Amino acid sequence: MKPNVFSMSSPKKLPKFVDKSVIELMLDKAKKDTSKHAKRNYLILLVLWRTGIRCSEVINIRKQDIQYDIIIIRGGKGGKDRSVPIDRELSDILSIYCDSMKPGQVVFPLSRKQVYNIVCKYNVEGYDIHPHTIRHSFAVHCLKNGMNIRVLQRILGHSSLSTTQIYLDLVGEDIKDEYRKVVW
Repeated sequence: MKPNVFSMSSPKKLPKFVDKSVIELMLDKAKKDTSKHAKRNYLILLVLWRTGIRCSEVINIRKQDIQYDIIIIRGGKGGKDRSVPIDRELSDILSIYCDSMKPGQVVFPLSRKQVYNIVCKYNVEGYDIHPHTIRHSFAVHCLKNGMNIRVLQRILGHSSLSTTQIYLDLVGEDIKDEYRKVVW
């Protein structure tokens, strides 16, 4: 019996991501900005890139959620709390930025739309990058650099490993592209 080609589900659409070099161009652009909120904007981009957290999670970070080497995400997707590791440089920058804030104060008192607009402001020509694009880029970058997929699952706050596994398909496509470069 032949399979019915019309009943087969189409392949799942892969998330869009960009290479680290594109994110670095965005960060450089933000770093050179001289506008009133340039430091805040740069820090938002940096937090998105180095943590992979969602836009909604960025705007809910409070001063006490930033600890030495983690950010505590409270009430993330599905209402779940989790801790996300941060590197020493990001920890230091956040500490300085939050120094004059009161305990309990929201670090980035913005709407999701405002964060979206900040990301779009520093877009690199030829790309259409949004906050979730940075999240996808973080995931792919982590896998390319050898991070265990279970660890990535916990950082991203996915309840199911199958949700995180979609990034393996992106890395797999990258591997095929690299393989095609080999002259036999």
